[in-house]
Amino acid sequence: MTDLSAFSRSQAERFQRHFALAGFGIEAQAKLLRARVLVVGAGGLGAPILTYLAAAGVGTIEVIDHDVVDRSNLHRQVIHSEATVGQPKTASAAAVMRGLHPEVNVIEHRQPLTAQNALELVEPVDIVVDGSDNFATRYVVSDACEIAGVPLVSGSILRFAGQVSLFWSRLPSGERGPTYRDLYPEAPDAGEVPTCAEAGVLGVLPGVIGSLMATETIKHLAGVGETLLGRVLSYDALTASFREFRLEPDLQREPVTSIGADVTGLGGGPDFDAACEVPAHQADDDGAAADLSLMDSAAVETAAEDSVDEDIDFNPFTGDPKQADDLTPREFRQAVARGEIAGVVDVREPWEHQQGTIEDAVNIPLMTLWRESPEVPGLDQAADDRPVVVYCAHGVRSRQALQLLSQRYPGAPVKNLLGGYELYRQQ
Repeated sequence: MTDLSAFSRSQAERFQRHFALAGFGIEAQAKLLRARVLVVGAGGLGAPILTYLAAAGVGTIEVIDHDVVDRSNLHRQVIHSEATVGQPKTASAAAVMRGLHPEVNVIEHRQPLTAQNALELVEPVDIVVDGSDNFATRYVVSDACEIAGVPLVSGSILRFAGQVSLFWSRLPSGERGPTYRDLYPEAPDAGEVPTCAEAGVLGVLPGVIGSLMATETIKHLAGVGETLLGRVLSYDALTASFREFRLEPDLQREPVTSIGADVTGLGGGPDFDAACEVPAHQADDDGAAADLSLMDSAAVETAAEDSVDEDIDFNPFTGDPKQADDLTPREFRQAVARGEIAGVVDVREPWEHQQGTIEDAVNIPLMTLWRESPEVPGLDQAADDRPVVVYCAHGVRSRQALQLLSQRYPGAPVKNLLGGYELYRQQ
């Protein structure tokens, strides 16, 4: 059977530009058709990855994501639409993929990826593409790929910056190749690195990085060009610049023999929205703006306009409804004016605190609060009608701090500033 005979008439018409592409052609296209790919996440990065892999003619695409489509996803997760809000992301994505390539075999896994199921999912495929957004999942994916010897395309985004690379623990030559753990040997502590919900992400950025990830996947499967194996490519949207650095395997590191052994308790859960692993100081040094409000500035402005008569009842940065232990910026200002605040704690990093803060707030970074037991200002004088208030940039880290303080000091009167400093300064 010739390579061309593997294609239906509609497929031959659909992929004719690839057939005619010098250096690609029918043979490379046939390799894509025979390929089986696992994509972790159908969110920000997953959207362009899944779209372009299906359109390019990859024969079998497995997608794992346990989440449903939310309206707040749509500014960056362009594989979904208003019509699919509330549907499983895998189903929404599968419909788009089949619309682009009706013959594609889409296998949906509507479940989180865990240490228990990772190897079973990874072993049968030709390559894994990781579009998850938390360290726990990323290390689980990496460990499973390293054990199975399956190549891994990995990308990450945060604020205005992103990076992408190809990892492969077991090269065809038998040599040891670079892996995710050679780039990031140890997982960060819980809360050490901000999520996209905390720091924001430029809506178009997943399209750039996700398209690069799809390109690397297609190149690897088709056997064309030079992949990013042994190289890490970073992109800065603010300066429209790319940079590259080499990555060699750490031959002194013991090969992984268990999955996710050091990420237990990291938390975050597999949200698969967009990969966010660029540390806060690195993103700032790379030119990412210190103003973290870009992602949902329109939502904040709308909320501010609507609050003339009615106070806001949700966090515009995350979409979470106001909880009983939240104070809106308006309620907080009113309580301050009445002298009903015992203390204010800023759990952001010191560099964030220096760029703007609430008057009289004491800076105790979340990780300091987590690792140590520092004195919380005002807690010994606090009461139900005079609480201590914690805040961060967008009200995400501060909610973690509130939960931590509630466990450490049961019954302590502590409140969270809804929407954090960004909402406070814009209202």
